[in-house]
Amino acid sequence: MAGIQSILPQDWGDYRPAEINIRLRSAEMETDWTSVFNDRGLKRPITLAKELKQEAVFKVIENVAIKAQEGDRMMNIAAGEKNVFGRIAHERYMRNGQKEITVEAIPHQGVIIDFRIYPPEIEVDPKGALPK
Repeated sequence: MAGIQSILPQDWGDYRPAEINIRLRSAEMETDWTSVFNDRGLKRPITLAKELKQEAVFKVIENVAIKAQEGDRMMNIAAGEKNVFGRIAHERYMRNGQKEITVEAIPHQGVIIDFRIYPPEIEVDPKGALPK
């Protein structure tokens, strides 16, 4: 065994463990709904929200006016209207009764979804044994 030299632990010197640094970046997802909105003739969400708000304000004002008219009718029972309370209840039901709505909203084109996935960045510094 000539030429082979054994290295003993006391000959190694100081040992430093390796360092591993891993940087992760979150995946990104973007969606483009333009083709769906255009295909179905739909309004953008912000435009729809503004219109719904305006409708709600109008509906509240209209309901206050209706309540006032109903109150006037109840106060004026002497005018001779028969079964005022029953008629008012019937009118309310006809105005606010259940409604059935069927929505067909399957677009010809789907949503465009773009995913971006980034691989981890890994750095390894082996360091190891330092000679004496």
